Amino acid sequence: MDDELLKRYKELFGEEAPIPPQHIMKTLVEMKEKGTFDEKMDKYEKVHQDVKNKFKERLGRELGPDDPIFDIDFEKEDKS
Repeated sequence: MDDELLKRYKELFGEEAPIPPQHIMKTLVEMKEKGTFDEKMDKYEKVHQDVKNKFKERLGRELGPDDPIFDIDFEKEDKS
């Protein structure tokens, strides 16, 4: 884990904030630092339940914070 990223994350989200996978942490920190976090979270909140319902319908399980899907770093996925 990138220690500097973790430090910035804790400064922005608090010492007790849950620690997400590094690629998600990076995105959250970038959104906070750019000032777009609240706007993007507001947009997601409007479709959150729909996303969870479609996830359950297609994969047959509830979407929770520890779901393995969050371990996928799509920026690193092979695009060939």
